[in-house]
Order: sequence, then structure tokens, then C-alpha cells
Amino acid sequence: MIRKKTNFMLLTLLVCQLLLIGLLYLPDGDKGQAEVALVPGLTADAVAELSIIDPTGKTLALKRQEDGNWLVDDGGDEMFPADADQIQHIVNNLTSLQSQRLVTRTPASHIRLQVDDRVFAKKIVFTARDGKTQTLLLGSSPGPQTIHIRPGSTDAVYLASGISTWNLDTDRQSWWQRSYVQVDGNTLREVTLQNGHGAFTLRKEGEQWLVAGDQPQEVKAAALDSLLRNVTHIAINSYLGREHQGAPLDTAVLTLTTDSQTVTLNIGPPQDGEDSEHVIKSSASPFFASAGGQQIAPLLALKKESLLQPGEDKEKQ
Repeated sequence: MIRKKTNFMLLTLLVCQLLLIGLLYLPDGDKGQAEVALVPGLTADAVAELSIIDPTGKTLALKRQEDGNWLVDDGGDEMFPADADQIQHIVNNLTSLQSQRLVTRTPASHIRLQVDDRVFAKKIVFTARDGKTQTLLLGSSPGPQTIHIRPGSTDAVYLASGISTWNLDTDRQSWWQRSYVQVDGNTLREVTLQNGHGAFTLRKEGEQWLVAGDQPQEVKAAALDSLLRNVTHIAINSYLGREHQGAPLDTAVLTLTTDSQTVTLNIGPPQDGEDSEHVIKSSASPFFASAGGQQIAPLLALKKESLLQPGEDKEKQ
């Protein structure tokens, strides 16, 4: 009985020692430290500009316009439209970062953790609408879901989750708004296409689409669905600037008329063969752009006859 009691006491002492060691050596966050906001006092809606600097010093800025749209500025001659949804997601994540895991307050550890002012994985600079700035230094990643972060205003380094450096690229193409022509099919009322096979106009009469003419003709449902998918959303591979000095953009002309606007898309010839890119220009954008052949080829190949119901391949007299 005495031996059992002694063993129980020794076991209790061992457990107490282990708990004490845990309390002394676990990171501060594991001792119940309150969560710390890593971007204090700044909400996503108040961010006017987000700058990303990589270890080589390359900088890219994402700038919010007064109308809520974003532009990509990499220091070049042009600032091109940015993907607002992509940026908003990143801004939301960054401005809401919190941590209760303090790693160190020692500046001597900053280089090792890659959160030094000159040695870092990524540096993020927020500029608020009132002109005030805040900096985050993103460092090494000790695990797949965690990263060392140091707010630029302090020596404290925290371990945080919910963000990584791989989606904070300094290449402008990573942030471009790829959707170049985007029209709500529910508001579309008329489609006109002119290509090498001629020209035709589709017009919506009530709930029915007809090929316009002296005697309007019915459109095949499958062909109509394919056409509307092709014309209401056209994505681009790249922006080319406000000027174009290549071949004329007269290979095809697409005009979309909705309840509130008319958008015209001029399409140039393939640049290097049938499957290569085409230069395009939308009346709704100040920029010329390039689009892939897979997207443009169906518009160049489309004939009015392929839209008509069987037996209506010629206009009724």
C-alpha cells in the first residue's frame, strides 16, 4: 500500500513538472495570450492602395479607383484593369489577420525568420484613404498553414495562418481583369455579327430570338445557346495598351445591344496561324487586348445558315 501511494505521488509530481515545462516553453499564444490584430485600425473598405514588394525589390501596386474598380501599377506606362474580386479577397484576408502566437520580440531573430526590413519573403504596404500607411513583413513558413509575420511598426514577430506569399505575386499578369466583354444575357436584346461569311442580326422578340430580315426566321435552340455563351463573355490573355499599329481589326465585328448599352468588339486576324491569338478592341474599354484563338474562332466561322431551323436556310420570299 505504501509503495502504491509513493508511486502515485511520484506520478503526480511528474505530471506537474511536465505542465510547468509546457507553461514555460510553449509560445506565448499557447499561454492564453489575447489575439493581436496585425493590421490594427484598418478595414478592407478603407484600403486605397496595396503595394507588394518581393525580395528582389520588385514592386507592384494595386490601386482602388473612386468608382471602386482597381488598377494594376507595376511602374510601366499603363495601369491596366485588375480583378476586383481577387484583390478584395486578398485585402479582406490581410486586414483581418490576427494572432495569439508571439514568436519573438528580438530583432536579432528577424533575418532568420525572414521578417527583417531588408530580408523578407514579401513586404506588404497598405495605404488608407486618409493617406496613412501600414506595413506587414511576411517571412518564413514553418508549416503548410502558417507563416511568420511582423508588423513593420514593431519588433514583435507572430505566427499566423490564413495567408501565404505564393498568391501575392509582383507580376502584373497575375492581377489583370481577364473578363474583357461581360454582358448579362438576360438584358441582351440584339446581336450583330459581321465576318468573312457575311453579316446577320439576331433580335429578341419577346422571349424568342429571331434572325432579322424582311421575314424574321427562327433560330435553332442549340445554336443559339452556343452563340450567346460565346458572345456574352470574352476573356483575354493580355492587355496591349491604348494604341495598336498592327493589322486592321476588321476580320470580324461583333455588336451587342442590351437594355442599357451597345458594345462593339472589333477582331483582328490570327497573328501566327489559325490557333494563335487575335488582337481585339471593345468599345467599352480604352485598351486593346489579345484573346485566344479557341475563343475567337467560332465567331469567325459562324454562318447565318447554321443558326436557322431546318427548312429555313434561305430567307422566305
